[in-house]
Amino acid sequence: MCHKKLMMCGLVSTALWMHTAAADERITLGVKLLGAGWSGDNGGVSSSFNSTEGGQLAFSASYTLEKFYAGISLQSGNYKFDGTAPDQFTPSTRVSSSNVEIEQREMDLLAGYYFWDTVSLFVDIKGVSNTWSSSSYKQNFGGIGFGASGYMPINADWTGYGSVGFIGRGEIKDEDKVKVGDGSSGALEIGAVYRMAPNSTLNMGVKFRNYRLEYLTNSTQDYSINALFVGYNHEFAL
Repeated sequence: MCHKKLMMCGLVSTALWMHTAAADERITLGVKLLGAGWSGDNGGVSSSFNSTEGGQLAFSASYTLEKFYAGISLQSGNYKFDGTAPDQFTPSTRVSSSNVEIEQREMDLLAGYYFWDTVSLFVDIKGVSNTWSSSSYKQNFGGIGFGASGYMPINADWTGYGSVGFIGRGEIKDEDKVKVGDGSSGALEIGAVYRMAPNSTLNMGVKFRNYRLEYLTNSTQDYSINALFVGYNHEFAL
């Protein structure tokens, strides 16, 4: 199950700041800590679930050349469920899950361009994997997403930003790469960037991710992962 960009996250705030800083060409490295909650429904009677603990750590690297930007983001973390948890799905059946910890890993490859002064459009290749600690079962979700981002300078040190993205249709596969269904996702991120030094920035905000998964067993699963985050970026001029 899975889900940045939706999809879009650390790379967007990084790219936004690089553009506002009017960098001709540079590489930016970033780290982000997200305190998140995972909630949803397995599509059955009394099948809703909520994580009791959870969060993720993300690392990003991006390249900017004038109005063009591209980068990679790697994110991982664990979510603990006391009671009902997200079910596991195979091509032919579903397995109920409870009192378990799920490890989620996420990778985004993103490229975008500022077609307007403060607004860019981007494309994102996304892959997300979930692994259940109780059985080591692994499920992957992946697809190509599209989105838009924009920023608004507040003063000399602060810049506000936002981004929205979606995957209209992606595939869900098990650990043996056998298809178990299709899914869609969407994401919204709103935050602010603070310039600590000419080449260092601090970013903070909120991120909302939603997923709709439809399995070959004619079952559905809907869930959201929402987070507060804080991050740091360092730029290297080329």
